[in-house]
Amino acid sequence: MSKERLTAFTDAVLAIVMTILVLELKQPARATWSAIWNLKQSYLAYFISFVGLTIMWNNQHHIFQLVHKIDGRVLWANGLMLFSASFFPYVTKFVDEHFFSSTAELFYGFVFLLLSIAYFSVDLALIKADPDNKKLRYAINRPVKIVADFGTKLVGLFIGIWFPPAVILSTFIAMMIWFVPERRVEEEFDQFKQQHHES
Repeated sequence: MSKERLTAFTDAVLAIVMTILVLELKQPARATWSAIWNLKQSYLAYFISFVGLTIMWNNQHHIFQLVHKIDGRVLWANGLMLFSASFFPYVTKFVDEHFFSSTAELFYGFVFLLLSIAYFSVDLALIKADPDNKKLRYAINRPVKIVADFGTKLVGLFIGIWFPPAVILSTFIAMMIWFVPERRVEEEFDQFKQQHHES
């Protein structure tokens, strides 16, 4: 399978997941601003889930500019990532309906954590599939961001045992670490284009 087919399949699945997310949003009980305000927790959960998936999609497409080879490990890792993403409509609705429940919030946080593990497993599989791709390895090597991401989510899960909203808050903070796609990719891709043009 080519990387283009893999990214196209990923795009299709994420588009479906994001569509289901908005379809699961509750309708206001009445056509009033106060009724809309009463659904603020629903909108917050939807916003964080949608932005989280978008950030993941942005970063993956960014990285795939440097990908030359994929193999079975990449396909399975990508499948795990999509499996994690497919849970988002389910857990978003769950946390929406039980916003101050530690069980609902922790479940939500675990799904986000699983998505992070799956995303980084795709990066690792890409490196193993093309060990000579130094540009890709350099762009993916982001230990500080990875530690900060997992650390923030784990702290949120721990605090969420006693204060459930800490989970969704920590998830949002961790997302912001990846809000701007890795600039290393742009640097390496620009060098690649320049070398290809000169040759």
